[in-house]
Amino acid sequence: MAESGLSLGWANLQSEVGFLIGYGRTSANWSVAQTAEIASYVQSGIRRVYYPPAVQGIPPDMVGYEWTWLRPTTTLAVVSGTSDYDLPDDLGRITGVLQYPAAEYRAPLQQVSIGKLLALRAATALTGPPCYFATRVKAEDRTTGSRFEVLLYPEPDDDWTMSYEYEAYSGALSDAYPYPLGGMKLSELYLESCLAIAEQRAREEYGIHTQNFQSLLIDAISRDRKNGAVQYGQMGDCQEEGVEFRRGYTGTVYGITYNGTTL
Repeated sequence: MAESGLSLGWANLQSEVGFLIGYGRTSANWSVAQTAEIASYVQSGIRRVYYPPAVQGIPPDMVGYEWTWLRPTTTLAVVSGTSDYDLPDDLGRITGVLQYPAAEYRAPLQQVSIGKLLALRAATALTGPPCYFATRVKAEDRTTGSRFEVLLYPEPDDDWTMSYEYEAYSGALSDAYPYPLGGMKLSELYLESCLAIAEQRAREEYGIHTQNFQSLLIDAISRDRKNGAVQYGQMGDCQEEGVEFRRGYTGTVYGITYNGTTL
């Protein structure tokens, strides 16, 4: 599928930044040093949109905002007898729960702290359908960024393909990958972010582009929040509330317990 003709990509953003700082819009006329400088401003501007800063006028509940389009869904192949699994390299964190396949009719795994999960393992070595998960940073030697793994409890006694949503990291823009995430509707936000970085670093000033970025960021977050779902809270827990789930569909109706009363 072709990208929208109104989208601004890698070449467009470099061209606008080059013009702002006095190098012109034609990349063929830039020196190697100028090209590298422009690229650094653009990449920094992209990062600042992906992970928005707290700006003047932003409501407290928007600080540290996470875009809906940075939360893809993927799967985890759970194998009987294995409780620890490496997570994708682009994973920042799991943003929800781990879901069993729909045919299982099981409550999703709830996330707990790594301390609580290790305490559960130390207290009782259970096997069965996992009810809890925790994530932790894997040991690394600084040749790569941080990587994560997920730990399950109880130890799985069967194989499942579970699904989950996560905060995803994105790679740098390039000629091969020219478009930032989020689509055409965010093009002006990306442009003003890159120009704001350029005026701050090349001119050492907070000018009109910094102001425009702040206004567009608040507007973009407000629009993106409309894509989010409304959460009504947890309806039960797979162990602590005493709800029992059977493996597979048996053709019968499963009982539901709410606040200790069977409905």
